Amino acid sequence: MRKLISLLLFTFLISWSYGQQLSLDSCQSMARKNHPLLRQAGIIDQISELRQQNIGTLNLPQFDLSARASWQSDVTKLALKIPGVSGPEPLSKDQYKAYLDIRQKIFDGGASKKRAGLEEADRLVSRQQNEIELYKIKETVNTLYFNTLIIQENLMIIDLKKGTLEERIKMVASAVNNGVSLPNELDQLRGEQLLTEQQETELKSTRQTTLGLLEIVTGSSIPENMGFSKPAIAGIGVNYELKRPELTLFTLQKTKLDKNVEVIKNSRKPYVYAFGQAGYGRPGFNMLDNNFADYYMIGAGVSWNIWDWHRSGRDRSTMKLQKDIIDTNLDNFNRSVKMALTQEENNSIRLKSLIKSDEQLVTIKDQISKRSAAALENGVITSADYLRDLNASLQAKANLETRKVQLIQTSVNYATIKGE
Repeated sequence: MRKLISLLLFTFLISWSYGQQLSLDSCQSMARKNHPLLRQAGIIDQISELRQQNIGTLNLPQFDLSARASWQSDVTKLALKIPGVSGPEPLSKDQYKAYLDIRQKIFDGGASKKRAGLEEADRLVSRQQNEIELYKIKETVNTLYFNTLIIQENLMIIDLKKGTLEERIKMVASAVNNGVSLPNELDQLRGEQLLTEQQETELKSTRQTTLGLLEIVTGSSIPENMGFSKPAIAGIGVNYELKRPELTLFTLQKTKLDKNVEVIKNSRKPYVYAFGQAGYGRPGFNMLDNNFADYYMIGAGVSWNIWDWHRSGRDRSTMKLQKDIIDTNLDNFNRSVKMALTQEENNSIRLKSLIKSDEQLVTIKDQISKRSAAALENGVITSADYLRDLNASLQAKANLETRKVQLIQTSVNYATIKGE
């Protein structure tokens, strides 16, 4: 009991010495804000806005300026000859024309509105695809964060071992000085102390590497002595309601196909337009006048594609088949997610069972270690025997703390898979 209280107190002191605690939620938030893809959302909106403006210009007057010069082998002539009456001047074979065509859509059956709706659907699909890529960073952050947590727990065990060895070294050194123990017993403890320091060096190096990766992902500097708080264990197997961004994407993709079908249907509707032409050339609209003249014309028209050889029908069938593909992808996604959730549920059950046995092992190994320590003090066993029992006790503690962290990680992974 006193040993457990000492361990808890030691853990508290280590956590306090680390200073401010870094949480998983803060790491996730920083990683999202630092991700380059986050900037793409604004770019996607800008592209869509430019396309919407282009669609809006379809309702504005369209202007085409043309100019041409030609020479032709023959021109229009009057075969009628009246005595005493001079006919019109023969037309020149070289002709010139410059004119401005104006076309204004009056009614298009809502085609522009349908195109605008399709563009908005495309924007939402692009943004959601971007959101899915952003969501994937959560898995990376989870892995790095919990690896750091496990290293943090192991470092605490190493510190506990160092303190215990320091006490035993002082005790055995005194016994050696008094001629009660052999120098070999002291060397055994000092050798284990060096091995423990090497383990600590390796753990700190691994922690530094993990922190470096986490700094790259989050875009924030993380002090070496920063502590990492343990998240609360999330519920596992409570419900299978998914909130993944992929589900929203599937819905948006179907909506986009529906908007596309509306555009295809609208393309078969007639539309009304007004037109005008103003120009200057030789000849003008009076084909018998060989002089340069200005001219103009205004009018209105109707255009209607009455037969497209069933192209629009095939396009609509294509859209329906694409929706079937989306449904297939949705079923496959739900299947993969359910498999992943089942795996995490089984991991949770396994870890809970192991933690129960670990707790019993820690109690047993701790008692053995205490008895070995007393036996070492009395010279009944050697330092090697004591170190074997001490390492077994500390390894049991390390296994227990590691599996506790893994159990939390399993619950967090479960929530991440569900989209929470």
